[in-house]
Amino acid sequence: MNKINHLMLFLMGIMMLGWTSCSDSVDYIAPGAVEGLGAYFPATVKTAYKLDGSEGTITLEAMRTAVGGTVDAQLNATFNEGGEQVFTVPSTVHFEDGENTSSVTINYEGLKRGTNYEIALSFDEGTPYSNSDITLAIVWPEEVVYEWEVVSDEAIYTENLFAMYGATNIVMTKLEVEKAKGYDLYRFKSPYTNEYFEYVFGMDVFPDDYTDFPYIMLDGETFKEYKKWYVPSTNLRFRMVDGEGPAFDTEWNTFGSFAGNLSTSEGPIPPTSTDYPLGTFNSMKQLFDFGAIYHRLDGVGYYTTGTFTLALNPALLEPDYDRDYTWEPLPEATGYFTTTSKELEEKNWMQAVEQSNEDATFYRMPNLYSAADKAHIYFHLKEEDGVTTVEIPRGQNTGMVTYGNTVYLEGTPNKSSFDPVTGTLVLGFTFYMADESGKKVAELEKVTETFLWGQSELDQLQKNVAIDKYVGNWIANCTDGKEEVQVLARITKYNDNTLLVNGLSGARDYDDTMALTYDQENGYLYFNMQQCGDIQGFSSMIAPFDTQSGSLDDERLIGGLTKDGKLKFLNDESNEGIYDAMIYVVLVGDQPSPLTGYWNNLIWTPYKNEASSFVTELDKVKVSLDFKAISRDVTPRRHYTKDLKINPTKFKMDLNVTLDKSNASFNDFSLVK
Repeated sequence: MNKINHLMLFLMGIMMLGWTSCSDSVDYIAPGAVEGLGAYFPATVKTAYKLDGSEGTITLEAMRTAVGGTVDAQLNATFNEGGEQVFTVPSTVHFEDGENTSSVTINYEGLKRGTNYEIALSFDEGTPYSNSDITLAIVWPEEVVYEWEVVSDEAIYTENLFAMYGATNIVMTKLEVEKAKGYDLYRFKSPYTNEYFEYVFGMDVFPDDYTDFPYIMLDGETFKEYKKWYVPSTNLRFRMVDGEGPAFDTEWNTFGSFAGNLSTSEGPIPPTSTDYPLGTFNSMKQLFDFGAIYHRLDGVGYYTTGTFTLALNPALLEPDYDRDYTWEPLPEATGYFTTTSKELEEKNWMQAVEQSNEDATFYRMPNLYSAADKAHIYFHLKEEDGVTTVEIPRGQNTGMVTYGNTVYLEGTPNKSSFDPVTGTLVLGFTFYMADESGKKVAELEKVTETFLWGQSELDQLQKNVAIDKYVGNWIANCTDGKEEVQVLARITKYNDNTLLVNGLSGARDYDDTMALTYDQENGYLYFNMQQCGDIQGFSSMIAPFDTQSGSLDDERLIGGLTKDGKLKFLNDESNEGIYDAMIYVVLVGDQPSPLTGYWNNLIWTPYKNEASSFVTELDKVKVSLDFKAISRDVTPRRHYTKDLKINPTKFKMDLNVTLDKSNASFNDFSLVK
């Protein structure tokens, strides 16, 4: 059964685009000598035709050198192979007064396959300086009966047909691919079946007993002179209706190559187009790249999608651990990660771990350094004779860049280890850059990362801290999602179980006192939503705040001292949400509104000097009842470093080399008939 991996699905609206039509004009400077009208066919006229049916029309452009008056130029036609019974050629060509261009339309009916027809055309009043006499060669080729043979039953198809809806890089394996014997033609049955649509959209599209699925063709014959591969327009038996979803349709032109199938306002897209390239075939890797593929959306038009590839022999592909393995979350391994890289914005974070179903010794940390697609870091933990060794595959894409160049990593020799007793995993990584072949060309930085297997952030706080250790002045950072300011929070002891905090709001003339509960058994602090003093006749409170959803609730934060003496608050794992801030709000009716627009981050730094010498930066912020809605999606939980800005240390390299990954976009296309 086909296997479909790696999908993130978001439905989105798509703008309607208009259609375009094509037009061409010809400018001609007439020769200096003519005979009468000087009627002729321009040098660009097509004289060889391969037709695809028994009836239709052929239109030729005609011109004259004498432009005065309205005239009918006499046109003669002779035929071979009984062509006079098939073709109807007009005896005259009409030119309007002042016009030097016209056209000749030849109708045909009853064309026979495999017969080579010739039509000799000539004007009575021509010119020796151009083609007043031409011969057309016309054929409807014999239908080729291909002999198909299976060349792979392990092919891997990676597609992006629904990338515009967030379904990217879906991988289907174990496809059967056939090749036409003696021809550069490959085909495979459409994998867009109910199984696919159940996975992507959670719905069936085809009738239960439907089996008439088409072949998807890779054609290397049509544009063989350019060494390009072409995907003919294909009806995949469904039609995507924007805003509604996929629907069964046996006549809808679903997808194919842009070049050879579609046209822009400038005319048909040629096989040499660089904007919409045709496909290629890497014979060494037995890998097809389909090139620029369109998906025709009902109500929208022709939409550019992402990359499509077909690998005939998976063994020849570079390792793709996301494709070749099935990964399952390992919640009990989620732990605390610490980096030694000077370039990364964050030094510590909670990191998830996943394990391979196929190889129990193989693990990965999803999106360790980057939120980019497939930016996972892989490693093996192998135990032999009571010793656990760590193996790190080289050539791993970190998802980070430096000066526009991709940053890869490999294991640093003798720098990785795992202690199963303490759960301490040490990962020695070397960051480097590579050329197109994957060869290392520039070493960047060596880091030694520490991962505490199965340990939480709470485990990193000091245990059994005395209540008096929390008393004092603390600098707290506040943000409105864009800028940060600092306030001075003063903690005093109320009794053996309670601490009071003042000044955290940063607002003047406002009693912002809030309480922290001290747990005598473990030395931690607990913070819950609570009422504060009134302001301008309105009630106020402070609560845990989820900066991702913009929600606040009566959940709990746990506080304690870090090993370097900072006061850090953490989201209680029993909370239904993830709360990563504290916020003061005013209750206007039933709706809470932010007091100053700022919320407090959860790491406070000790302030050693006298409180009077600290200038509260929020003093300039005036409390106002003209409250605005709480900002959304402005404070991510994890700040990924996008560009390391590290210079190479051992190799020389052009740091301006970049990889262009243009986003898919709408374009204005019309169908080539």
